[in-house]
Amino acid sequence: MTTEPGFKELQGKISSALVKTTRTAGQIASDDLAFHRSINPEVDRLLDEQNKRLLALARELNKSATAGTSTSPPQLTNLESVEDGWRGIVDVVDSLLERADACLDEFTGVIKKLAPSRQDEPSTANATRPLSKREYRFQNLPKPQRLFNIVPKNDETTPFKPLLQSKPNAAVSLQDSLVTATGLDGSTHYKHPYETEIAQSTYPDLAFVQSDPIPYLPFESTTATWVDTPEAVQDMLQHLKAAKEIAVDLEHHDLHSYVGLVSLMQISTREKDWIVDTLVPWREDLQVLNEVFTDPGIIKVSYILCFTPRLSDAVEQVLHGSKCDIVWLQRDLGLYVVSLFDTYHASMLLGYPRHGLAHLLQRFTDYVSDKRYQMADWRMRPLPQQMFDYARSDTHFLLFIYDSMRNELLGKSDMTVANGNLINNVHDSSKAEALQRYERNFYDPGAGYGANGWNSLLNSTPGTFTREQFAVYRAVHQWRDAVARTEDESINHILSNQALATIAREMPTAPSALLRHARSSHRVLKNSASSLSNIIAKARMEGANGPNVWDLVKPQRSHAQKSLAAADLAKDIPTPNERAEQESMTKIAPARLDKSRFWGEMLQGTWQSISDSKILRRSDEPCLALPLPPLTAEVFESQGLNESSISAHEPNDPGTRAEHRFIKKRKDYDEDIFVIKQLDGSKKRKLNEMQSGPEPIPAEDQSPRARCTVDGEMERFEIPQDDAEDKQAAPEQRKRRQERKAQKKALKEQKRQDELQQNNGEGSARMDGRKTEAFDYENAPSVLHAQKEMGRQKGGGKGFDPYAKSLNAPKGMRKVQKEGPGRSMTYQS
Repeated sequence: MTTEPGFKELQGKISSALVKTTRTAGQIASDDLAFHRSINPEVDRLLDEQNKRLLALARELNKSATAGTSTSPPQLTNLESVEDGWRGIVDVVDSLLERADACLDEFTGVIKKLAPSRQDEPSTANATRPLSKREYRFQNLPKPQRLFNIVPKNDETTPFKPLLQSKPNAAVSLQDSLVTATGLDGSTHYKHPYETEIAQSTYPDLAFVQSDPIPYLPFESTTATWVDTPEAVQDMLQHLKAAKEIAVDLEHHDLHSYVGLVSLMQISTREKDWIVDTLVPWREDLQVLNEVFTDPGIIKVSYILCFTPRLSDAVEQVLHGSKCDIVWLQRDLGLYVVSLFDTYHASMLLGYPRHGLAHLLQRFTDYVSDKRYQMADWRMRPLPQQMFDYARSDTHFLLFIYDSMRNELLGKSDMTVANGNLINNVHDSSKAEALQRYERNFYDPGAGYGANGWNSLLNSTPGTFTREQFAVYRAVHQWRDAVARTEDESINHILSNQALATIAREMPTAPSALLRHARSSHRVLKNSASSLSNIIAKARMEGANGPNVWDLVKPQRSHAQKSLAAADLAKDIPTPNERAEQESMTKIAPARLDKSRFWGEMLQGTWQSISDSKILRRSDEPCLALPLPPLTAEVFESQGLNESSISAHEPNDPGTRAEHRFIKKRKDYDEDIFVIKQLDGSKKRKLNEMQSGPEPIPAEDQSPRARCTVDGEMERFEIPQDDAEDKQAAPEQRKRRQERKAQKKALKEQKRQDELQQNNGEGSARMDGRKTEAFDYENAPSVLHAQKEMGRQKGGGKGFDPYAKSLNAPKGMRKVQKEGPGRSMTYQS
């Protein structure tokens, strides 16, 4: 009689087989397989057989691991398919490990599996087993939105109409509130139904009273009430009507929904907490909470982090799928808020270093929330206990935080300065939050406009695309948006923005290459890989003659940005007084003279050509690159300029002329040409040249030249002079140059003679003395082995040390320790 082997015996057999297989596989390096295949056909055949056997075994393992689950096993046919489907293999292994973890917890008694009769019970707040970190974020659950009484539609193009069925606490009737209006961009939308009530609302008196904060109830000894029935909603509503302040928060899910889902709503008073299940099919009946949410006598405290416009522009603020609680309440539940107090704006005005809700909890209550549940899948039912406590903590302490922040705002307010009432500033910002409207996500595939359009995406993350790549980017982006709307999934869950850019750059036309670049395991992408490859190939072909990326990508501005830009533009428009001052300054500005006051008639005949040149056309300021004559009074007197000739062109300025008219006669310069920058000349000059004076300009360069640089180009122009003056000046310059050369030559000869006489004198002195003795090499002191005092100088400094640099030489290699006897490594031939 044979018995089945135990676990330890089975584990030993598997371990020994794995060790043997590993040793056998390690005898030949993987890089040498191609070599052995080429020299031995039998090895090639055996390796192919083993590859097929291993692939078949991998397929069977994946098939067994995914049996009874929604995960589809990857198709492994060759080595390339293993690389392409590696992400699918990882998903299978993760799912298998999670199931094994759950089984071990159940086997060890950590959790207890529900009986079959209890598995269909209503949802409760307690979880049946602890979840791994991955399970909190990624859940493969049925879509609850498909069971709603009003199923959301993602393909509607009409303006979003508020879901209100009644309007409690109304100053304007519901019928008059549900009217259309035209926005700043010309689009049609429905007005905010509580626009008048929010703008005209006044906060209750207790919002302006500084008092001690009311302590919160202990978190550990209290719990929250789970609300998932109409009766529980009515019971909660009666308690809320009796409150003066309530705290409200939401939990949202946007991974497995195109527009997102409000999955949970937390409400707290001073005495009690509620957690409302907003995924029930009758979720639109939660509009009864508007009796409390729109009551101006009840302060609604919340933490809302989203873009806040100015109050004057808030009525025109449209949020397309923004991450904001106010918009989510309108879109999913038809709820609106009056008398809102946003703790985010309060923390901004108070100058806190951080403004998150977790920081406020830790600052005022020393409660540290576990933020790993912030991105959890809040669609899970029953809700795990850890997530239940996290959701409850968001509102349990919020009213105590409100009391503390209200007191601080009132204490720091200064009524003597403008905008010094901090509590009113928070109320105004909160009203602006409440006046925001939701509008559907429209998508324009041609221009790429919309909240999820490619135009705004490329504006925020610009990239360098060719025409073909840009065409592929637009085609894949349009395919992703269409698939996400049809499957009711988020666009990033179908295909991430990074993978979209990678596909556009690589432009793969093969399904395997497409899946490798996409790095997504979504079933829709896997099933549509072939059709998407055809879309890419078609877009690549049509994009050769298509538009460039910067021809269509234009910067987009929101309504608030447009209003701010219009205000800045209005600031730049001059006032009537400023315009008159500018015109008067323009009249005072002198016109260009026909004759230069400085150069006189010297530029006659050349000024027009210079003015029309490229230099003066490119710059408003003329390029001063001209020969400068001596600046004396004779220059101005010889030009015949008088007051009558000047006054015809510009205002009288006698000070300028008087300054030059009474200058004494100056010494004549040796040279009548001032070189601003010598052309083709060396910048270095020898010392003797500097002592002897400037080198005269060669005869061929005597004509005055100038150079001016404009935008990297060189321009030269010559100023013609009278030929008689040139001929008269040439002999004088030549004579002066010859005299300088003769002087320099004489100085050099004199210096040489002095050196010769000095050397001859010293030689004769030595000859007159005693005879010079021969040098005794044997008794001379050693240079290499000289004492330190011998190398010292009279001044006390260090002398020559022949071994100084030897200390800076690199160190030698360390001594290698010899190996002892014995075998260190074995090779098998």
